[in-house]
Amino acid sequence: MKNKKGYILLECIISLTVIMILSLSLYSILLFSNNYKQIVEDKVELYEQGQEMTLQINKLIENSKGIINIKDLSGKTIFGNTNSYINVKSIKCKYKDEDNTGVKDKEISYKSNKKLFINTLNNGGNSEAGGYEIGDYVDNISIMITDNKISIKLLLSKNDEKYETDFKSYIRDF
Repeated sequence: MKNKKGYILLECIISLTVIMILSLSLYSILLFSNNYKQIVEDKVELYEQGQEMTLQINKLIENSKGIINIKDLSGKTIFGNTNSYINVKSIKCKYKDEDNTGVKDKEISYKSNKKLFINTLNNGGNSEAGGYEIGDYVDNISIMITDNKISIKLLLSKNDEKYETDFKSYIRDF
């Protein structure tokens, strides 16, 4: 009969090596899975934000009676057709007319904190306090105007993920 008193040093080293390899493999798989999960969540959130902003902007522009004015990032007012996309910070839409004097005009405004808002305009054409946020993670909003069609491009980003959406709205008067 063989008398076994314990592990020998070689058996201990081999056991520890196998345990370390398995532990590091599991850790790597969990780390990769967690990173991939975060990337997918960021992409989904950007997609959902883009779709919601598209819906809100389309509804605002197409239900309006026309565009009052559009201001680019430098504050310059844009009139008429444009040859290419221009980054903008404000699109003011006309809702008030002779028949609807109680209705207020509205504005889509891009803020430097990467948020997009819809504001109500006062009688002087300036934004009233408040408004509501329709989107987050906006890097820029750019437009191109061709006759009665306004093409809008939204660029969004969160962490390292980017999403761009391009859509068209039809305007009554500009």
